[in-house]
Amino acid sequence: MSDSRAALRVDALGSLEVHRGPVPVDLGPAKQRAVFAVLALHAGHTVSIESMLDVVWGPDQPVSARQLVHTYVARLRRLLEPELPPRARNHIISSATGGYRLTLNQELADVTRFGQLFREARQHLPAGGTVRAFELLGEAMRLWRDPDLTELSTLLQTPDLLDPLRRMWCDAALDYVGTGLDLGEASLVLPVARRLAESEPMNEIAQARYLAALEQTGRRAAAIQHFNTIRVILSAELGVPPGAQLSEAYRKVLAGGAAGVPRRHTTAAADPARPPWRGPGPGLGELIHRDRDLEAVRRLLAEQRLLTITGPPGCGKSALALEAAAQLRDDVTGGVVVLECSRIAAPHALAPSLTAALDGVPDVDTPCRLVRTQHVLVLLDNVEHLIDATVAVVEDVVRNCPNVSVVVTSREPLGLPYEAVWRLHTLSSADAGHSSPGRPPAVRLFARRAGQVCPGFRLGADNALEVAALCRQLDDLPLAVEMAAECLAMQTLDELVRRLDNPLHELQPPRRCQPVHHRSLRAAFRRSLECLDASERWCFARLSTLPRHFRLAAAERAWAGGRHGPVDARLMLTSLAEKSLLFVRHDAAGPAYGMLGLLHRFAVEVHLAELGREDVLEASPVTGGG
Repeated sequence: MSDSRAALRVDALGSLEVHRGPVPVDLGPAKQRAVFAVLALHAGHTVSIESMLDVVWGPDQPVSARQLVHTYVARLRRLLEPELPPRARNHIISSATGGYRLTLNQELADVTRFGQLFREARQHLPAGGTVRAFELLGEAMRLWRDPDLTELSTLLQTPDLLDPLRRMWCDAALDYVGTGLDLGEASLVLPVARRLAESEPMNEIAQARYLAALEQTGRRAAAIQHFNTIRVILSAELGVPPGAQLSEAYRKVLAGGAAGVPRRHTTAAADPARPPWRGPGPGLGELIHRDRDLEAVRRLLAEQRLLTITGPPGCGKSALALEAAAQLRDDVTGGVVVLECSRIAAPHALAPSLTAALDGVPDVDTPCRLVRTQHVLVLLDNVEHLIDATVAVVEDVVRNCPNVSVVVTSREPLGLPYEAVWRLHTLSSADAGHSSPGRPPAVRLFARRAGQVCPGFRLGADNALEVAALCRQLDDLPLAVEMAAECLAMQTLDELVRRLDNPLHELQPPRRCQPVHHRSLRAAFRRSLECLDASERWCFARLSTLPRHFRLAAAERAWAGGRHGPVDARLMLTSLAEKSLLFVRHDAAGPAYGMLGLLHRFAVEVHLAELGREDVLEASPVTGGG
């Protein structure tokens, strides 16, 4: 084998990457990368020209497609073996009858290495070599940076080519999780179990093993919630209830332990003697720079029975409320009930949904008939689109159930006379307080999330300033910061920074098991827009013509001649601030208003869309009459 071939490393189980020794190789434009991807997936075997045409272009092949394949291969040869003189025999991509063959050191190609590890692990399992099989499967799992093979799916026009690889990952992941559970290593296999459950929602074995992994690591409430979610999916998609294996796994969760499985990791969350938790559980990561907010929320709930946490979209209202509820759980004898309201479309469905969420609390008929002998904490999460319905339900519960406290998260308060309001802000580096210099809260959040999606990422002197600038560009908004960090699964930090000129378009990493309004910044902001009436929407769009920071007089000028009639600027500014689309500061000159930079960008888009609609209406012919 030539030195060049031995030094070449190919990673395809994620973003397609090639290295010659330590030096990355730029494979060129998309179609050229696609040709290399086909060869890499069939390394050691000849790929015919016809197969390449089908996979790279599909049925819409240009007339020059065959010649383009030869051109791309010639360019790839020069990239992969630049030391070879012209017309010399190529060692890495060689010509074969009717096609080409890529020859690699199998240890340096993740696709072939994964197959080797998986087959070797399966040889150990029947012979009782569980520990060795688990080690091999763990090494195989680490090779997969993206089980969905997102980039390859984009490059290649024949999805069937990738199906065998995905099935092999699924089989290996099932073996890895099952073996890890048998060995009592639930905490090690939990991330893979989660990804497996997300990618295989109809696979009963995958779901059962995820429940077992959650239960063994003390996340019993999350296991119960996940089972309820899968039960709904199975009913909606297939019209069937959970099967025997999944139901048995759920029974073991309810019983407080998976029978016959060693439990190396236990926490108080799995203790059946604790007050119950119903609904989505708190996040698994520590809240960053929210100690003051947590302390305030706990203090307010000790004094008030209704607390609304408000703030701009993506600032972390839900995370704060869930963490506060988790910390208060042992103080409420009847437990915690969480209702995620973002998926409730019809206002009249809120009260029945809350009643269903209370399933298991004794003596519950309607929300106003909660038990009067136990203290229950109810969290209504993301209700901004159901304000009137929420007011009615909260009034019913708080006035008729003296032992119930209610926490609401919303982009605007409910406006009830007995309501306490805590306004949450972004992770501003200006008030980081105890944070060490150069490590503001948003930067620490970025580093933590980046380390989860890209285990090789490290925050250091060489990139800290770049990350800090990126976070400032994103207003230190937790949702935006986390989305940016998640993009590192497919991009380098330099690439991410270059693409953030338009974060509303660029920040859309895959976010499964998240509410729709948390899957992109545009979706998060559009949710706020949908909660505005026509006049508020027009006024919000017109604010894009002003600087981000302005005074009342500027707003009055911008809103003069409003499409929906005269605008009371003071009342409108108050309304938009209540809905967390503006913030207000007071100085000697009076109130000063401002918008987050990301919201200002969004207002520009809304304004341009409004202008386009007006142009269409003006250009439309007048019909009718008589």
